[in-house]
Amino acid sequence: MKRIVIALAVAAVLAGGVVVAWSVFDNSSVATASGADHTVPRTEVEKLAKENYAIPFVQDGPQSVSCPRGLRPKMDDTVECTAVFKGESKTMLISVTGVKGDRVSFDYGLSK
Repeated sequence: MKRIVIALAVAAVLAGGVVVAWSVFDNSSVATASGADHTVPRTEVEKLAKENYAIPFVQDGPQSVSCPRGLRPKMDDTVECTAVFKGESKTMLISVTGVKGDRVSFDYGLSK
């Protein structure tokens, strides 16, 4: 009986670690499409990219992000932005990964 309790406790700790790791490596955001053009505003995309993009243990988030436009609430809509990391400009692609009504989910990645 004691071994079963210990095994269940270890399994719970390991499962918790997987959830924490998933959250740490999640580089996504959710925003609301609005306005006359029904998009996620450029300023909101830039703000969320700056706040939420990071590669834990590898790279800090960008100092700044500049995008030419906002995101349309359409699957796979992508905007090519410029992100500055430690003074170096890199191309950041921001793509829509989900749409539910006005709520738009999007993810970030650096172009090589």
